[in-house]
Amino acid sequence: MSLLLKWANAFLCVMKENQMGVTYSFKKAALNAQKTMALLEDRKIKKIPQNFTIWFEYLSDENPEIKEVVNRLIAERGKFNDEVAQQIYNEFFSHEKESKQIRETNRLMQQSMETLLREIRCSSNGLTNYEETLENFAGSAEGSSVDEMQHMVARVINETRQMSAQSKILNESLNQASAEIDILREKLETIEHENLTDSLTGIANRKRFDMVLEEYSERSKNGDTSMCLVMSDIDHFKKFNDDHGHLFGDQVLKLVAQTLHNGINEIGIAARYGGEEFGIILPETNINKAIRLADELRESVSSKKLVKRNTGTNVGKITMSFGVAQFDPKESINDFVSRADQALYCAKAAGRNQVKTFNSSMQISA
Repeated sequence: MSLLLKWANAFLCVMKENQMGVTYSFKKAALNAQKTMALLEDRKIKKIPQNFTIWFEYLSDENPEIKEVVNRLIAERGKFNDEVAQQIYNEFFSHEKESKQIRETNRLMQQSMETLLREIRCSSNGLTNYEETLENFAGSAEGSSVDEMQHMVARVINETRQMSAQSKILNESLNQASAEIDILREKLETIEHENLTDSLTGIANRKRFDMVLEEYSERSKNGDTSMCLVMSDIDHFKKFNDDHGHLFGDQVLKLVAQTLHNGINEIGIAARYGGEEFGIILPETNINKAIRLADELRESVSSKKLVKRNTGTNVGKITMSFGVAQFDPKESINDFVSRADQALYCAKAAGRNQVKTFNSSMQISA
């Protein structure tokens, strides 16, 4: 405990600006660090940097989103355990890991380029010397004695062999650099994929959902095409977890995610929005088609038979509620998501396991 507290007091006073752009003063950072350590002690939470980071941000009151997610996951899972901690850390702080990976890749790229440039410079210098040798030979050949001519020919042959060797080295360096760049490109693609994929379900995560929604909304505005958003939620998921365990609940999340992903047939993108909530972005899709698709997905999910592998027990079926909204080019993305969320809320309030679409009589919650 004392070691972590020393670490907190020493480093948090100069920590970078947090996600809301507020720079902590020494006194405020130190006080918040002490509160964080006291909370970890009081709740018997492991005193490790990952947990410290989450709860320090939670107590700072500068990031209401992380506070809401922490509270919701604890309510669902019953306590703050390693699984909850990992999920929160991946969602809110994975950019640190991403930055490290990108910095390392950039370092390797620079190293490869510097090696290649050295080879090119050496070849350029050798080419200049070779050119001078040929010019001297052409200028001195006339009137030279046999001995002098033999000496000049030997020099040209020697310079030619050196140039041939340098060209071979340069060619090998170019091939090696090309191979290294291909490896680095693949590594960057892997980093990008990992940071845009939900680690549990394997489909798009919230970060990718936000990026794609912004991209498609701009396309919809510029191309004057319709776009719809479907927000969905697993009905009574907390009770399902309580009755059958969190590991089985995770398997349900995976099954639902793949059902949604496969069901849209690449006409859009399905993402895990958070917890048991999923978002489906449907570009170039009108409201009627989106409603039909949502209902097909609802039926597909509810048709799945759930059986525990270890016991063979039939535990019933999953049902989901869906809310659908069509994008208005004059609205903000936040309002668009809020309208789809409001339709989802109405579907759950009406009895769950159904699809509702947003209409003007619904109120958008702030």
